[in-house]
Amino acid sequence: MRIVHLLNHCKHGHGNAHVAIDLACRQAYLGHSVIYASGGGEYEPLLTAHGVQLANIEQSLRHPSSAVKALASISSLVKRAKPDVIHAHMMSGTVLAYLITRLQHVALVTTVHNSFDKHSFLMRLGDRVVAVSQAEKTALVARGFDANRVDVVINGPNGAPRETWLPNASSFVLDRPNITTVCGIHQRKGVGDLLTAFAKVLRVSPEWILNIVGDGPDRQKMTNLAHDLGVADSVRFLGSAPSASPILQQADIFVLASYADPCSLAVAEALYAGLPVVATAVGGTPELLRNGEAGILVPPGNPDELATALVRLTTSPEERQKWAERAYSGSRDLVIERVTDEYLEVYRSAQKMRRKGALLGSNQAGFQ
Repeated sequence: MRIVHLLNHCKHGHGNAHVAIDLACRQAYLGHSVIYASGGGEYEPLLTAHGVQLANIEQSLRHPSSAVKALASISSLVKRAKPDVIHAHMMSGTVLAYLITRLQHVALVTTVHNSFDKHSFLMRLGDRVVAVSQAEKTALVARGFDANRVDVVINGPNGAPRETWLPNASSFVLDRPNITTVCGIHQRKGVGDLLTAFAKVLRVSPEWILNIVGDGPDRQKMTNLAHDLGVADSVRFLGSAPSASPILQQADIFVLASYADPCSLAVAEALYAGLPVVATAVGGTPELLRNGEAGILVPPGNPDELATALVRLTTSPEERQKWAERAYSGSRDLVIERVTDEYLEVYRSAQKMRRKGALLGSNQAGFQ
């Protein structure tokens, strides 16, 4: 199959790009002809090393001139490469690809990585639309997406070459025992709730360390909060990491206190690493944790319940072992092989829709 992935970039620290990079590498490994069209980024050498072709195309819609240039570049790419499917992972690429695929009769697949983005309604322009969890599909349908055109492919980053590719992947040496989170430091990730909960944990488990791996606009605010709570000496703000894998190998408990998460890559990676996981019951997280069988679910915005769950683990090695075993046994399908197979099925379905001439009626239904 000939596949073109459209994204704004292939930079580290962006989950939608990470999913696309993993998928492109695996597809190329299986013998498909894969092009990754973007404005570039740190992962270009990795893509090239795995047989993925690169196309440097800026996909901004902010100015008419840049939009026209991007449209012409993608159109030229499609005429030259003759793809069977274009897979758009971001809003700008979706709009541009829609205009081109209607004229050149190519199937268009879109993935809604961030349904909370106010512009994500544009992703329903795809012949097939992928939600990254069943909960996300339900949310998209409630917003007007056509349920008959929405497929579910749960994220599975494990086993992808991106895990260990970036340099200095083992630069973090963590103090132990520790509770670790890997997330952006902004309001949606609930870092303030985690710090508040950790202050309660320290009252009964004073030897524990909290590692916050990631960066974001609220880092200074959260640093100040740690001081105000009196926990600064036990909290490590470690910044962004090239890879989660070596960090998770040194963690004792993983936690994510998000207010919204379509399908967290970090949670999937923590489960696969065999870590006890505590996470808020939002978005696709309950599906990743098998509704509480593979990890402990707590309500979002409730530091007290988060602290209670963490204390259960910090005070009992037996509890940690039990949840570590459940995490590992419940994570076997959170791998790139399964994700790739499911996406190929979505591509075939999108192609059938194009061949049957069902596109016009489907798109009209999608905007009702």
